[in-house]
Order: sequence, then C-alpha cells, then structure tokens
Amino acid sequence: MLIPNCLFRMGAAAVLLSKRISDKSRSKYKSIHVLRTHKGSEDSAFRCVYQEQDERGKIRVSLSKDEMAVAGNALKLNITTLGPLVLPVSEQLLFFKCF
Repeated sequence: MLIPNCLFRMGAAAVLLSKRISDKSRSKYKSIHVLRTHKGSEDSAFRCVYQEQDERGKIRVSLSKDEMAVAGNALKLNITTLGPLVLPVSEQLLFFKCF
C-alpha cells in the first residue's frame, strides 16, 4: 500500500530527520513536534484508496471521489492540532476566525 502513503504524507520529512550525530552540524531544522493523524476508522477515509484484484487477477489501486475531501479533513485536523504549538497568537486568531 505504497500509493496511499505517498498521497497522504507530507513530503521531505525523511530528508530532514536523521539519527546520526554527524548530521547535527549540517541540519537546518530541528523537529520538536511530530503528529500522525489516523482517519482509517471513518468509512469514507477507509474506502477512498484501496487495493483489489480485477477480473484478470491483477492487483490495482482504486481512488474514490472522496479522496480530496478526506485528505482536506485530515490536513485541517493536523493544522488545528499543531497550530497552537507552533503559530504565534496573531496567526492562531486568524486561523480560528476562518474555521
């Protein structure tokens, strides 16, 4: 199930994170907060990307029309959770005014 992972993960996180002490002097960023949102318990999220066999026995990946809505909801939940931790108060007020 590599395709769902590629569709819903934020890119470049693997590039920024390293356990090697030798990389400490070259790093630009430090990861302070890590968040993972699991939306698989919702039926629409569970069935928006799935793998199945077709009539010829070939494995295929199906994407539903709900994919963008589910991804948007997951992103909104991530921003809502991380926002108070990383945003200044003025930006938090603007965000909560919009949502």
